[in-house]
Amino acid sequence: MGPVHKPSLVAAALLVGLTAAPFEVPVAGAAPVSSLDQVLSDAVAADGVPGAIAVVYDGHTLSRHWAGVSDVATGAEFTPNTHVRAGSVSKVFVAAMILQLVAEGRIDLDAPIEVYLPGRVRGEGIDPEAITVRQVLRHQSGLPEYFDSVTDVPTEPVTGEQLLDMALTRPAGFAPGEKTVYTNTNYVVAGLIAEAVTGTPVSDEVTRRVIVPLGLRDTYWPAPDDTGLRKPFAHGYENKHGVRTDVTDFNASAAGMSGSLVSTGEDMAVFVSALLAGRVVPPAQLADMMDTVELDSQGQRYGLGLGSIDLSCGVRVWGHSGGIPGFHTLMIAPQGGPALTVTVTQDPETGDPLEQAAEAFYCT
Repeated sequence: MGPVHKPSLVAAALLVGLTAAPFEVPVAGAAPVSSLDQVLSDAVAADGVPGAIAVVYDGHTLSRHWAGVSDVATGAEFTPNTHVRAGSVSKVFVAAMILQLVAEGRIDLDAPIEVYLPGRVRGEGIDPEAITVRQVLRHQSGLPEYFDSVTDVPTEPVTGEQLLDMALTRPAGFAPGEKTVYTNTNYVVAGLIAEAVTGTPVSDEVTRRVIVPLGLRDTYWPAPDDTGLRKPFAHGYENKHGVRTDVTDFNASAAGMSGSLVSTGEDMAVFVSALLAGRVVPPAQLADMMDTVELDSQGQRYGLGLGSIDLSCGVRVWGHSGGIPGFHTLMIAPQGGPALTVTVTQDPETGDPLEQAAEAFYCT
């Protein structure tokens, strides 16, 4: 299947996460909309992307921008509230739900995962007594990447338990806390911990605790056997042997809780804005989410489901991005500033429109 939603080097950081510390940016500091529109147009004209969508949310008003088409076959244009596959943006939703459970005293971030999944996480070099929930959420667990054991897009539903079993066929990558390596298995484990604590599917918990209270009517977890997207939706594409191929419909269950969420640019912008404003988790838990460690040498930092990076103009943005077949998405906002979401419907041939959009909007 390949790395369905491993972070590709989007904007030296914008795919997996970005940096830390409070940084308020007034709405007036954002770039003219024309700069953002130009990036989207260039992505279609020069980067070989069929379609590009951006949404800006200032806490009160949504503005929508797009270029190209939502369906190459019909030439259909984009419409408001277009569904896309969110990829690893899913991790922020899962982390927020986990942090609510932490606030309720039902999960201890510094407890070993063995407390919640006794006897379950076993493998070569893996010590569940030494791995904490915090390390799982921050990608410091050393757990192996389950995607390394996946060879093709599955045609049948795959469960979180099965994804964990795939990972456990491989040895640990490093000792817990020794380093930070972005690994999708961590959020499979996080989801299983939430299910063990609540007794309900993690998708239901995220829906009940995060999606419904924020009124995110167009955000949902696909059913295990669901291969399509709700209308209206953007078609996603991949270049296969030089041929643009529609890859919209597939079973995304192999992405699990780490990347199978379906959403819209509007909903993602509202979500990250609400999260950073303290409307999703209590202040102490938001501080935990924003307590970051260095992820790589390119300026990326990662907390508990939230990443951050400083843009070229010094603006620090928080959020996540994600890639899954056919869709590459960025969801970011500075504290106190407008949220931006961008989705392109094919891997760009040359540039990085996600990074370019962030730079254009916040730094021009």
